[in-house]
Amino acid sequence: MKFALSLGILLICEFAITSGKDENKTFHATNEWQEINDGQGVPAGLHIRINLQTGKKEAKLLSDEEDEAKDHHRNEGALTNVGGNVYGTNLKETTNNNLENSNTLSPESLKKIKENFKTYNELKESYKELQQKFQTDAELITGLIDEYKNLSREERDHSLSLQEKIKVQLRILEDLDYLVHQIDNALWFIDMGGLEQIILPLVVNETNINLRVKAVRVLGALTHNNPKAQIKAFEKNVGSHLAQILLSSTNTEELSSALYAFGSLLRKFPLALQRILSTSGTQALIAVLEKECELKVKAKSLTLISDVIVEKKLVLSNYADSDNPLAAAQYAELNLAEWLKSNAFCETVDVLVSSKLYELLDQPDLVEYFITGLESSIEICQSVWSKNPQLRHTLLTIKNRYMYVQDEFRLEIAQQIERLIKDLYNSINHEEL
Repeated sequence: MKFALSLGILLICEFAITSGKDENKTFHATNEWQEINDGQGVPAGLHIRINLQTGKKEAKLLSDEEDEAKDHHRNEGALTNVGGNVYGTNLKETTNNNLENSNTLSPESLKKIKENFKTYNELKESYKELQQKFQTDAELITGLIDEYKNLSREERDHSLSLQEKIKVQLRILEDLDYLVHQIDNALWFIDMGGLEQIILPLVVNETNINLRVKAVRVLGALTHNNPKAQIKAFEKNVGSHLAQILLSSTNTEELSSALYAFGSLLRKFPLALQRILSTSGTQALIAVLEKECELKVKAKSLTLISDVIVEKKLVLSNYADSDNPLAAAQYAELNLAEWLKSNAFCETVDVLVSSKLYELLDQPDLVEYFITGLESSIEICQSVWSKNPQLRHTLLTIKNRYMYVQDEFRLEIAQQIERLIKDLYNSINHEEL
C-alpha cells in the first residue's frame, strides 16, 4: 500500500516537471514586448524584433490595426481556384471588368477589333508575301533604271506632266545616290547602262539645275573609292564634262557637287590626273578660286589641288618600295607644278587669302583648309607669296587672334600658321614675327 502511494506521488511530480519544461519551450505572447528565451518556440502571427541594447529577440501580439493590414496584404496576393484553374484575384477582377466592357461594345466595334487580329495561318501567308516582295540591291537598281526609262514614254503619252516627271526623276536619283555608294552596286549600275543612259545625259544636256546637281552627286558616289568605276567613267570622258561645269557654272551647290565628283574621279588615278589636269582640269580648279561663290567652295577646290600635290609626293617618296611601278612612273610624269604656275595658281591664292581676312577670322574650319593648302603648295609658290606684305599681314592677324583664345582648335591653327610663316619668311627676324 505504501509502495503504491509512493509510486503515484513520483509520477505526479514527473508529469508536473515535464509540463513545466514543455511550457517553458513555448513562448506565450502578450500585448507587451517580451524577451524570447533560447530554445523557445514562437507561434506564427507575432510581431518580432531585436532589442539593440540587449541583442535579444523580443515578441508581442499584433495589434488589431496591424493584423487587419496584414490580412489585407495577404488577400491581395491570394489565389482563387475557378473551374480547376488558378487565378490571382486581381486578374479575375480585371477579366470580369473586361468582359463587362466588351458587352457594352457595338457589333460594328467588335467586328473591327476581330479584323485587326490575324490567325497563325494568315500571319504565315503575310510573311510569304513579304518574302516575295523583298528585293536585292541589284533588283532595286534595275527597277529604278527601268522606271526612269519609262518616264519619257509616259510624258509623250501625256499621262505625266513635266513637273511630275522631274519630281519622279529626283526621287530616283536620290535612291540611286544611296545605293551606288556600295562598290558592287555602282558597278552593276554602270553595267546596266545607268551611267550612259541616265547620268551623262543629265550632266551634259539637262537644263534643270536641280536634276543636274543631283546627277553630278550620283556620279561622285559612283566613282568614290571605286577604281573600276573610275576607269569606266574616265573612258566616257566624264572628266572633261565636270571640268566644263567648274569653268562655266556660278551655282554654289552645282560647283560643290562637281568638285566632289571631280575629286572622286581623280584621286589615286594617275592616268586620269595626267590626261585631265594637263588639259582643262587645272584651269577649271583655279577658275573656282576666282569665282563669285561661297568661300567653302573655294576651300574645296584648293583642298583638291593640295591633295593631288601630297598624293604625288607620297607615291614618289616610296617609289623604291612601290608594288605598282607603272603607277609610280605615271605620277613622276605628272607635271602639276608647271600646270599650276602657267594658270597663275600662286597669284590667285595670294589675292584670295589676302582679301578674305575678316571673313576667315570667324571661320576657323575654313582657315584650316586654306593653311593646309598653302603648306602643301609652298615649294611651288614661295617665291610669289613671300613678296606680298598683305598676305603676311593676313596670316599674322589670324594667328594673333587665335593664339590668345581659350579654344584648343584655334590654338592649333595658330601654331600651324606660325610654322607656315617661318617657312615663308625665313629671312625675317623671328622676334619681328
